[in-house]
Amino acid sequence: MNGKLSIWEITREYAGIAEAGGVKNVSCSLAENLVKAGMRVTVFIPFYGCTSIRKLSKIEKLSSSIARINCNGTEYKIAFSQAEINGVRIVFVMNMIFTEKKAVYVYTAEEERKDSTCICGQGHKDANIMNVLFQKAVVAFSQLSGERPDIVQCQDAHTAILPAFAKASPAHSALFAKTKFFITIHNAGPGYHQHFNSIDEAYAYTGLPLPLLQTGLLNGQVEPFLVGASFAKLFTVSPWYAEELTNPANPDTAGLSAAFSNKRIHIDGITNGIDFSRYTPTEKTVSLLPYVFDPAGGKFKGKTLCRKFFLKISKKGDFNVPGLECFGSIEDKPHNVYFSYHGRIVHQKGLEVLADAAEMLMEKNPECCFLIMGQGDRVLENSHITLAEKYPGRYIYIRGYDRAFVRLCVASADYIVLPSFFEPCGLEDFIGQIFGTIPLAHATGGLKKIIDGKTGFLYTPNTPEVLSNKMQELATKKQKNPDELKKIACYAAKYVRSEYSWETIIDKYYLPMYYS
Repeated sequence: MNGKLSIWEITREYAGIAEAGGVKNVSCSLAENLVKAGMRVTVFIPFYGCTSIRKLSKIEKLSSSIARINCNGTEYKIAFSQAEINGVRIVFVMNMIFTEKKAVYVYTAEEERKDSTCICGQGHKDANIMNVLFQKAVVAFSQLSGERPDIVQCQDAHTAILPAFAKASPAHSALFAKTKFFITIHNAGPGYHQHFNSIDEAYAYTGLPLPLLQTGLLNGQVEPFLVGASFAKLFTVSPWYAEELTNPANPDTAGLSAAFSNKRIHIDGITNGIDFSRYTPTEKTVSLLPYVFDPAGGKFKGKTLCRKFFLKISKKGDFNVPGLECFGSIEDKPHNVYFSYHGRIVHQKGLEVLADAAEMLMEKNPECCFLIMGQGDRVLENSHITLAEKYPGRYIYIRGYDRAFVRLCVASADYIVLPSFFEPCGLEDFIGQIFGTIPLAHATGGLKKIIDGKTGFLYTPNTPEVLSNKMQELATKKQKNPDELKKIACYAAKYVRSEYSWETIIDKYYLPMYYS
């Protein structure tokens, strides 16, 4: 593999600039580590009302680059600006349709107060227009600037039609004749497809030829992944999820897996890496934890102190962090076993399974305690509030998000429980392992990267009874043989750093794929 590649990464979110879900971390870590590998990387992202430029340098408006793009009968004027962060060039796509948005994908409470039809937490009503304008703007930028990338890396369904815009149009295909396109599927679950409701709607928005749009039809809707598959290589965020995505019996993709299978669309899997340097528990300024410790080196004293600190401030409700609500508290007792969860409080993550399993376990074992943090579905949130009220001194639910408190919640526990019904890759197991918190996960998708009994524990099927019994087994293991668990935690911390660093993932998988 010789020569620097010019790589364009197309993403709706990027860590430190515009954040929403897990795609932000992948987009950022991939770009920065490709730069470290000697590549020339440009990231394209819309400029939102929530965009942060605090860490950017060399900010400039590209006044000579103005695009006029038609979408659904309306012409939009698109401007571009650029900046740099950690060696990565950032190109912002600018129009009022992006800058008026206060969050990447959904409306905020502030927007709902101004317009009652913009309901907080719901997706933007003009999301399809935003996606189309963004993707067409990237193609237009190539025309205006004369730049021709070697690689275009599209992140998720929001950018999956871009290869068609670049390759299917005679006006553009010459620009990208030597460009390879790749699409990463981060989540193919219902609600993540970014589909058009009909072929007429897809044509009005995209202007792509009807025969091409027909290749993307599924249940009357036009699916971006299916359209993009004609012009790009598709891969997803773990080999296990790749297998699930081409299984026609998969119930968790609203028929998309059956379509991939029927159309013989091949999907590879590359497990996401993790940037250890953003979490290392031996540095408080990096980990954001109140005490240092080193699971990989077998040093856990600081982890115990983190737990004591967390339990103390949660009991007082003394967070001093806006937006966090604490329900319940936990009494710090010497023989307690602590299970944690952090993430979205939604069905996909199995939070109803966790709630039922936790109640079963607490009825049997008074020394088992739970630290739960996240927000999402109100019904599921209320089930965890109820448990905090029913089991005082043993259950904490913190509603909201704060990066430092999320990390403290994970680091304070013995185990992190991940009962997802499906999980493309999973980042929480990595974070747990780095912080010496052993993952217990439903054996699905990317969570299968956990080596059962060595770097964590797996269970199946995903029922409250099975999960409760497994937690009881692990509670007993911790109480009777804590040194064995420390050995597992130590090995897991070393393993994730050696096998799943982004440097390793890029060198072993991304660069060979890009150069092939």
